[in-house]
Amino acid sequence: MKKMILLLVAAFTMTGAFAQEDKGNRDSHRRFDRTEMMVKEYGLNETQAAQLKELNAKYPELQRFGMGRGGRRPMMGNRGGNPQVDGNSGATAQERPARPSREEMEKRMNERRQKQEAYDQELKGIMTEDQFNAYQKKREEMRNRRPPRRQ
Repeated sequence: MKKMILLLVAAFTMTGAFAQEDKGNRDSHRRFDRTEMMVKEYGLNETQAAQLKELNAKYPELQRFGMGRGGRRPMMGNRGGNPQVDGNSGATAQERPARPSREEMEKRMNERRQKQEAYDQELKGIMTEDQFNAYQKKREEMRNRRPPRRQ
């Protein structure tokens, strides 16, 4: 009887350990380090990696991927009767601010383009010509993979 109880305790302990390990893997999978990815992909040396890390810290708004702040997507549908929460701001539909005007959106897009151009100019100073050409080629491929924008 004692052996059976000990066996059950060991089984529950191991189950808890595996559950914690899986959660840690999911969390680390969600994190994305653009600097590390670029260092590996373009074969940057230590000096270039340090300069790139500073550059990416200087332009944090250009380092996000996906929709909205932090790459989170808004929740689709209304499950369980809970108010629908916006994935970008965390606000419910009633609390959500009004959509910006077309002029405001164009202004934001132009500011982002200017920041991206400044980022690219500084990046060009960090990378070799071959590395920068590979970076530009990859960005163009990614742009071509996106679905066309609605008018």
